[in-house]
Amino acid sequence: MLALITKRLVSLVPVAIGVVIIVSLMIHLIPGDPIDRILGDFATTDSRELLREQLGLNLSIPQQLIHYFKGLLKGDLGQSLIYNRSVTSLISERLLATVELASCSLLLALLIGVPLGILSAVRKNTLQDQVAMTFSLLGIAVPNFCLGPMLILLFAIKLDLLPVSEKAGLTSYILPSVTIGTALAAIISRMTRNSLLDILREDFIRTARAKGTSPASIVLKHGLRNAALPLVTIVGLQFGVLLTGAVVTEKIFDWPGLGTLILEALGNRDYPLVQGCVLMFSSVYLGVNLLTDIFYKLVDPRVRL
Repeated sequence: MLALITKRLVSLVPVAIGVVIIVSLMIHLIPGDPIDRILGDFATTDSRELLREQLGLNLSIPQQLIHYFKGLLKGDLGQSLIYNRSVTSLISERLLATVELASCSLLLALLIGVPLGILSAVRKNTLQDQVAMTFSLLGIAVPNFCLGPMLILLFAIKLDLLPVSEKAGLTSYILPSVTIGTALAAIISRMTRNSLLDILREDFIRTARAKGTSPASIVLKHGLRNAALPLVTIVGLQFGVLLTGAVVTEKIFDWPGLGTLILEALGNRDYPLVQGCVLMFSSVYLGVNLLTDIFYKLVDPRVRL
């Protein structure tokens, strides 16, 4: 197991580096100059060129990338051009907020999606099944950038029950968590239903029924446990997506996380900060995938890694 983990960790390094290189090349091709953001539009040519040289922006793109990766070997993500602070400290300040939001969203999705999937499988082709699957379709069909503003208009502005935006107490987690977690709950409910239906047709389920095992035990102990492997896949991959892909939702709710930070960095053409955020996103996503593979073995000992 240890050898496998080491091998997978080593294989993640070139992938993360490749992602950073691609994004770095793309951001340099986008129109805009960080010097304009720092000095403004009325700065003299001499002051602009002097600052460009001090920041190393006068170097070619390959030279800038080489300089950046030399810093990475020393554990240095560079210095933000706009904030004049280390990229590591900026990411550290925002990372916890993103993890908290992603965890709350995942917990909400599991609390909604798994029971709905079980109910739908047990009550196949009934009214409960149709209602649950209709919810899953709506959850997938309504995008975050549409659901988020609607929740703000209803619960924050019209009913005045919840805060509009920003991280200010436990109630501020509700609207962004619902916005992100609804689509994931819909996916989990459909996956749980389909997996559980396949398991409930197996011979060992018929044997358990013939022995007089209670329906609840059959579904929860025998059925759900054996149907958990594809569910683990979805949850693991989607948690990585929640950590790295909640950019739009964080922007809608002005959430002080990595998503808001990378949008600010893109707008300011803050190259080192964009590179640091992308490296963090890719590392987290690849790490979650590795943990998902390892968790397979715990859920089903028959799985060979």
